[in-house]
Amino acid sequence: MIFAGLLYLGLFTLAASMSRHAQLVPVQWRAAKHGNRLQVAGWLLVAASLILALWSADWPMRLLAWIGLAPVAGGVVALGLTYNIRWARIAALLAFLLVFAGMVSRG
Repeated sequence: MIFAGLLYLGLFTLAASMSRHAQLVPVQWRAAKHGNRLQVAGWLLVAASLILALWSADWPMRLLAWIGLAPVAGGVVALGLTYNIRWARIAALLAFLLVFAGMVSRG
């Protein structure tokens, strides 16, 4: 589920790159130049998650899982931003741990 964690992190980063959600990131990153970098990083994470999903023998099933996870991850980001920013940050930390655990388990 590395690609699921990367997908969430990518969508979280894309949301953080928007001026109305700038409170997700530290104050130093709220400048316009950092917003553009966050946007590029978000799209790169989303693309990396798709590439990882397609890089396997059972790529059709993983592509289907990726397509299904995209709205779920986006919904989790949106709900986290709606109710409490700490929830979105905690979910991003959990997504990072999911990616790390997936990389460790693969060896």
